[in-house]
Amino acid sequence: MKNKKIIIIVCSIIVLFGLVFAAIKLTSTGSGNLVKTNKGNVKIVASKVSKIEFEDYENDALSMKKPKGWEVTFGGDGMFYTISVYDKENPINKIYLMLKIQPLLKSDSAKKSWQNYAALSGNSSTYKIYTTAVVLNNPTVKEFYSKFNDVTDFLKGIDSTYNTVKFPVLNNFDVVEEFDSSASMKSYAMDSKVLRATFKDEKNNDGEGMFMASVVNFGNGYNLGMDTTYYMIYDIYAITCEKDNFIDYEDVLTKSINSIEFKSSYVNKTIENNNTETANALKLSASVQAAFDSYMSAWEKRSTTYDIMSQKQSDATLGYERVYDTETNEIYKAYNGFTDDYSGERYKSISDDMYTKKTSGYIEKIGE
Repeated sequence: MKNKKIIIIVCSIIVLFGLVFAAIKLTSTGSGNLVKTNKGNVKIVASKVSKIEFEDYENDALSMKKPKGWEVTFGGDGMFYTISVYDKENPINKIYLMLKIQPLLKSDSAKKSWQNYAALSGNSSTYKIYTTAVVLNNPTVKEFYSKFNDVTDFLKGIDSTYNTVKFPVLNNFDVVEEFDSSASMKSYAMDSKVLRATFKDEKNNDGEGMFMASVVNFGNGYNLGMDTTYYMIYDIYAITCEKDNFIDYEDVLTKSINSIEFKSSYVNKTIENNNTETANALKLSASVQAAFDSYMSAWEKRSTTYDIMSQKQSDATLGYERVYDTETNEIYKAYNGFTDDYSGERYKSISDDMYTKKTSGYIEKIGE
């Protein structure tokens, strides 16, 4: 009986120590936990992006790992296939791919020439693809994306399968930096770049992202002194999110776009339906890998000065100061004044270079 009492006492002590340890841990570590300050407890809340998981997705054209719960829309066929994967709660968070767009005309006078020809022929519908085409006065990736809204309107006008595609909306497109790409069509292109840019979406929300394309000249053909041939755009990839959140979303977006694999049945069908030059130039899976490599290279070469300035400005506007957990190295956006309230050693203010690192969540006052 005495031994039984001793065992019960020992077990009770162990349980008590366990509860005390859990309580101590709750006040200092982990997402959603409490942190003690001189003015009471505050809580750590994980960011939305830190909780994103991936799920398998596939259709007749491709397979990929996409962020769980994100919507998928697609349209077009063969070389003109496009897919848009986006956060239905915040559609500015998006992964976008299109294999090829054509034609983009070389001048307004060339477009007018096509319109006059269509009118004279009495069969304007046959030439609609030229009479409504977007003009690219400068054959650059920057101008292509600056006119992307017009391009998507054009696509919807010539192929109804594009009408349900959630295309990126790029108002006030402004290039921050540009980098040479390693795109599959680079050797054929007049311009092949990865752009880092900001924009406003259809709801006037501020966004940022990375955009890639290759501008290829189909050829030269003159009519009354005007080149009435066109440009083709290949390697069209975009990854976007809310402005000042790209540092947090970049890893998720690039991992997802890099997971895209076109099915061999789709590749073979596409090659059969296109000319030899296109078939030899385009390897769909290699094209995706080249886009990923281009994004990684551009991200590594980016100007961190811009990131630091932009993130500091965002924090000042939204009322945050950043701290890092000295035990886990995780970075948090804390309410302004947290470092004055907190007297512990675990959470410290970040250095400037840490503004280029993703954040794990927020430190918030309880009840707010």
